[in-house]
Amino acid sequence: MDRSAQVLDRLKGPVVPLNICFNEDGTVHYEAVEKYVDWLCEQGPVVLLLTAGSSEFAYLSEKEIYELTALVGRVNQGRSLYIASTGLWKPSLTRDFLAHADRAGADAVKVQISPWMPQTREVIVGYYDLIEGASDIPLLLWVITPPIPLEVAAELSQRPHIVGMKNDADPFGYYYDVIRATRENGFAVVSGGQMRNFMFGYPLGSPAYLCPIAPFRPDVALEFGAVLAAGQTERAWEMVLRYEEPFLQWAIERDWLSVMKSTIQLLGLYPNNRPAPPQPAPPPELLDEVRGKLQELFA
Repeated sequence: MDRSAQVLDRLKGPVVPLNICFNEDGTVHYEAVEKYVDWLCEQGPVVLLLTAGSSEFAYLSEKEIYELTALVGRVNQGRSLYIASTGLWKPSLTRDFLAHADRAGADAVKVQISPWMPQTREVIVGYYDLIEGASDIPLLLWVITPPIPLEVAAELSQRPHIVGMKNDADPFGYYYDVIRATRENGFAVVSGGQMRNFMFGYPLGSPAYLCPIAPFRPDVALEFGAVLAAGQTERAWEMVLRYEEPFLQWAIERDWLSVMKSTIQLLGLYPNNRPAPPQPAPPPELLDEVRGKLQELFA
């Protein structure tokens, strides 16, 4: 089985976007991240993902992205499927990073082309032409709003080493269209957000989803994926309404990143719950609020 086929075989169920622990001075708390990644790997076959948003790439240097990429590979040791991500870099820097991620033990890389670049065929396909041959590590597209044209996604999905896409564009219309346009090409369209979106995409052929519960309750996320795969649609909807719906909006209203890091701190894995500086630290009472909400929903 070649590398692309191996990734597609394992790219199933919940994807955990890795929240990063920061010190007060804005440096990465690598020891805490190492502890958290090891804990996630022990919980079951979740997919690990370093990514622009949840991993706060806007506050990381190129060196820190390289170091985190190596750290996750070193801790994971193949236990979970591990997808690294590029920064919003020019093609020559992306070429260097692909080779680094491959050496570091990543299974695939999500290529994050800057949204400031025109989302046209000439630019997007041209970018992938320029990074061709840098490594044989499998690649995933990254799509946000406005998304790359559907025909461009379909064209790139025919390249054997481009195995999938993280969809952060329209979670229904574009998600549906791109699944349909690429389903014959051995191409995994990953839902970029919620269990309820995956309820829509899974029957169409989407194999994996980012889950707001997975970073702190991977067991619930794994159970949801198994229930959906078993065709137990009613039970799957019950899990959406029981866990995701009451947690999601509540967490967004209190600052999503701070709440997610609070859940990891309450597990005893992170020493603080702060987003990367200069974002302000959350109020001291947030930790108790999150503890109460978790007890309410998951007790």
